[in-house]
Amino acid sequence: MRRIAALLLLVVLAGCAPLPSGGAPAGPSDSPADPNAIFRWANAVGLSRFDPHRASSSNDNTHLFLTYDRLVHTDVDGRPVPGLATAWEFTPDGLGLDLTLRQGVTFHDGTPFDAEAVRANIERAKTVQGTAVAPELRPVTAVQVLAPDRVRLVLAQPSAALPLVLSDRAGAMVSPAAFDDADLDTAPVGAGMYRVTAYQPGSRIEYRASPTYWDPAAVRVAGIDMPIYTDPVTRLNALRTGDVDAAVLSPDQVPEAEAAGIRVEPGRTTNFWYFQPNRTRSAFGDVRVRQALWHAIDRRALVDVLARGFGTLDAQPLPPWSAGHDPSVGPDPYPYDPARARRLLAEAGLPQGFAFTALVSTSPDVARVAEAIQADLEEVGITMDARVMEGAQITDEFFVRKQGDLLLGPGGGRPDPAQTLGLRYLPDGFNNPGGHSSPEMERLQAEILRTVDPAARATAMQAAMREFRDQAFEVVLYYATPPVALSPEVLTFTPGLADRPEFRGVTKSGP
Repeated sequence: MRRIAALLLLVVLAGCAPLPSGGAPAGPSDSPADPNAIFRWANAVGLSRFDPHRASSSNDNTHLFLTYDRLVHTDVDGRPVPGLATAWEFTPDGLGLDLTLRQGVTFHDGTPFDAEAVRANIERAKTVQGTAVAPELRPVTAVQVLAPDRVRLVLAQPSAALPLVLSDRAGAMVSPAAFDDADLDTAPVGAGMYRVTAYQPGSRIEYRASPTYWDPAAVRVAGIDMPIYTDPVTRLNALRTGDVDAAVLSPDQVPEAEAAGIRVEPGRTTNFWYFQPNRTRSAFGDVRVRQALWHAIDRRALVDVLARGFGTLDAQPLPPWSAGHDPSVGPDPYPYDPARARRLLAEAGLPQGFAFTALVSTSPDVARVAEAIQADLEEVGITMDARVMEGAQITDEFFVRKQGDLLLGPGGGRPDPAQTLGLRYLPDGFNNPGGHSSPEMERLQAEILRTVDPAARATAMQAAMREFRDQAFEVVLYYATPPVALSPEVLTFTPGLADRPEFRGVTKSGP
């Protein structure tokens, strides 16, 4: 009980500024949509870089996909639908994926989008220095141009995940004329819905509609302004004063936001809060130590108290609605049990515990979770030293420079389950800085990639979830259901399934 009270105190101390009472939350305006409106979204994290093949955080997608289009898109349930590719099919032997490309598309610099552009992009994504997506494209050995609007991706082995892989950054198309541009990290050149017209790193991005975008129904405002507000108090105050139209709130802000007349809708996400050790650093190479982390952390309190119920307790990196989610694992295979955690540490030769350094972003939400976990770990003799960094830098530090013993934060979800597993738990996965895996996980991942039959593929993915549980590769804290706040002027808005909205079709009423 004292722990819960302490957590509640943390929430109160970190709460938002007082808001005036405003009655029931306002619904959308009855005014017609204004095509000249600017939609203003307050984003909680900045961008690592504007090069989609080298961007190091999945959170970058919110910034990237406004200006870079992808070969494949996803619908609201995460299924693949046409993008720059209008159709695709595997060859009979499964060793090729044929793509039919959308005609008449140009990049923002006037360069034509065609089969040659696709070939150049896939080859660049596999080989550019610092690539973050090469592991996802490993099955692709060559790109054959069959016609100006048709390409074949030649595969070393079947890869059932590839269509959804191409809906992510690996399928983002950059103008080939900009490949060697030294300013690409800050001045993107894509073929997406909007062009970047101003960028202040870590502060603000301004997008304006591309008049030639192939899907006019997706571009229904004149532009999108995206200030970066890491502080949730700042985001809520910006909503209250009308400086922004929408933002994700901290769960503890919802009552005050609704009292101020701000409309709040729950989201759904493939992202999970994770406590991810580099399993080649500190004491994390021992599975008993990793299991001790699970037993030491009161995950239920994180959901019920810090997240104010805007979350679901789960223990798998694939969400409950995924075909790969294994019900037999259960939401809490390593229940909160400090005594058990201490016994596991003693069995691992650490009866006095140990110390490690965790990378923690400047986000107040992350800071509160970090403080709660620090207190839990101290109870079993583990000292967590927090190294606080900006969110846009932290993933580079952990995944690229391979610094820090552990990373805490939300994220992780990818369009295809094989992407999540490959990136986080395979030896060369970009999000696995130590390269630690297990023979069984590697075997199952190979089976998942080559299996096209949905039922057989789901069986292999569920087996991978059991291997994840047994190896305790990382601690899945919980899945968030993030509250999205909207002003009355927002008429239509669809939150992204991966907690990274694309703003397709967003509309706003006029003044």
